[in-house]
Amino acid sequence: MAGSLFDRLTLGEAGMKMDEDESIRLHIERMFTSRQGSVPTLPDDYGLPDLNDLTLSKYELSQKNCQIMTMCISKYEKRLVNPEVSESPSQGKPFIQHFLITAQKYGEDGRMLPWRWEMTLENGRIRKES
Repeated sequence: MAGSLFDRLTLGEAGMKMDEDESIRLHIERMFTSRQGSVPTLPDDYGLPDLNDLTLSKYELSQKNCQIMTMCISKYEKRLVNPEVSESPSQGKPFIQHFLITAQKYGEDGRMLPWRWEMTLENGRIRKES
């Protein structure tokens, strides 16, 4: 299956050859490198908010990020079902966040298949892990 219509329009031949998992990852990457309110055609809850609130502890910030990411995936990535986002601690690297996204998606035969992706958010950029 080719990537989404947006992938095919913006990436041309590469978008035509893109598989569904890669298309989903690319959409999530776009979503989480966008700031809420920065996409004029989407509501203010698309993307991540600016979480420079110094009143939150690292744990609270991590929990809030995971909740927001889960909500965004549920609302804007309809190819995934029951997404859950969890954060793994980054040893000695306070400005790097490592996330595991698990969900289910429909296979070509209509059965639910497990889906997962590990990603690292560093300086507003996503480093793809798997």
